Amino acid sequence: MNSELHISPYRRFREFASKSTPGIFQVIGDIIAIASALPVFLLLGFVTGLYTTTLPLSDETTLQTLVLSVMPLLVTYWIIIFWLAGLYRNWFVRSPFTEMFTVIRAIGFGSIIIFLAILFTSANFRGFRLKIVLYAIILTILIVLVRVLGRMLQRFLRRKGIIKVPTIFMGHPEAMLEMYTIMKENPSWGYNVQGIVLQSEADLRTWTSIAKGESSHIPVLGFVKDILDIVKKERPADLVVMMDALDHRWMIELVMECRELGIGVKIQPDLYELFTGQARLLAIHGMPLIDINPELMKTWERFIKRAIDILLSSCVLIIGFPFLLITALMVRIDSKGPVIFKQRRVGKNGKVFTMYKFRSMVIDAEAGGQKWAVVNDPRVTRIGRFLRKSHLDEMPQFWNVLKGEMSLVGPRPEMPFFVDKFKKELPYYTRRLVIRPGLTGWNQIHYRNYQESIEEITNRLKHDFYYIENMSLQLDIEIIIRTAIRVFKGHGQA
Repeated sequence: MNSELHISPYRRFREFASKSTPGIFQVIGDIIAIASALPVFLLLGFVTGLYTTTLPLSDETTLQTLVLSVMPLLVTYWIIIFWLAGLYRNWFVRSPFTEMFTVIRAIGFGSIIIFLAILFTSANFRGFRLKIVLYAIILTILIVLVRVLGRMLQRFLRRKGIIKVPTIFMGHPEAMLEMYTIMKENPSWGYNVQGIVLQSEADLRTWTSIAKGESSHIPVLGFVKDILDIVKKERPADLVVMMDALDHRWMIELVMECRELGIGVKIQPDLYELFTGQARLLAIHGMPLIDINPELMKTWERFIKRAIDILLSSCVLIIGFPFLLITALMVRIDSKGPVIFKQRRVGKNGKVFTMYKFRSMVIDAEAGGQKWAVVNDPRVTRIGRFLRKSHLDEMPQFWNVLKGEMSLVGPRPEMPFFVDKFKKELPYYTRRLVIRPGLTGWNQIHYRNYQESIEEITNRLKHDFYYIENMSLQLDIEIIIRTAIRVFKGHGQA
């Protein structure tokens, strides 16, 4: 899964350009618009006399000083607001109207914050409060304008072939030919079909018979069974899948591989999935496709989630430091060995890190090999039984949370030995590695035991996948509260 191929500098640049260009245009355009909004605002207001102010802005030098001093702060502020609002995703493939409405919401939210900040400042600035609406309107117009111009410039560059989005099609010959025809009719989308991947020899014969003109020159890269090797070799920006009756386990493995390679996956759903509501469509350049998006939470939610992790873990480690020392002393008095137990665990994207716990077992607990703890485990010490029952043995993991290796809420991190074992038996197991592991999670507030079995792991994965697909701050808060109740009741396994 983690194999890397040697790629030429040109190819790396091509990959960067195809995936990053929309974001670069959006950031540069926003900076220009934000930098222009303040001078336009001042010109319409203070210079023309549209409204008055108590500030001595008639002096041109004073006006220039104000603009130059405030400009960097405003640019930084609005870029952060837009980033939290998710405005630096690839909006080029989405509807401009959806982008415009998102801009309006972001500027409205940011303007409210500015209004409240001015409200509590000195009286000299209170005259600006009612002018925020005018500033917000000017900023909105300029942001929308530069983003529209950015779209036009990107369309021009893509139509001329300066910007290309290397793409691979996989699926039925008829569906791929139809998709290719649509893309050729819209060169401003910038898609460059590197090749196609067929399902069988019969499909190859069908493609050969129906492909005419330019489509007949599209390279056939191989068959579906070799798709993992094909995407590693070709490294497209997008993989468009047009197949019926997909094997879900195989598809998850493919999506995970593409995610590690930075390849976007778009799936054409069948009518049954649409009718039953199992598939949720997104208009990609107006085409109804399922876009496999690795962003499971909105940008601002991820930002706040991480901020809560840092804040709470810092409070626990600082305020609870005396209690941690007492607990460490109890562990040391109860049995020989180190106070802190260190163990390698698998974190986000398969990265291995060192997890910390208060030692609750005898020092040679893993002498016979790694295995899960069980109810009434004879390896558990006397004080360890209390620590595990109350979950206090997990307290040092707040340090892992502070370092960013874990989060307060997420799937529990597993040992590399078990991850490798379960990946072989359950290919979709790696889906739980797309986010940071947690101190607690949806499974932890529902579990019954730790018995090692495929059935148990499958049930645990159902809980983990539920959390991953429904990640939100609200769900995190619910899990934290439920965990606190369980800790208070002493429901830990000992």
